[in-house]
Amino acid sequence: MNYLDKAEKAIEYLAQSEHEWAQYKALLKFQPERHKACLARLQSASPENTEAGRKRWAEAHEDYSETIDEGIEIAEHFYLLDAKRQRAEHTIEMYRSVNSALKRGNI
Repeated sequence: MNYLDKAEKAIEYLAQSEHEWAQYKALLKFQPERHKACLARLQSASPENTEAGRKRWAEAHEDYSETIDEGIEIAEHFYLLDAKRQRAEHTIEMYRSVNSALKRGNI
């Protein structure tokens, strides 16, 4: 496969993955707010009497653990997708560099 084919494939991948990348970036950005909302909801439903007790109860609740685990999965997926997109961008830059060098007669 030559450089042009690799660059075209990289551009195609960037175009195909941009929607999924944007979705995961938005999910990752608002994950701290989801954690806070889940914690607040659980604290208000807590049977404990003190604020510290309600917080401990909420943080130990299964729903809060699931929210944390979901956030980790979102971050892992986003960073993996982002790394693949960066690799595609580097492939395009490599093509541009090689093409420029070919035009100038340096290769």
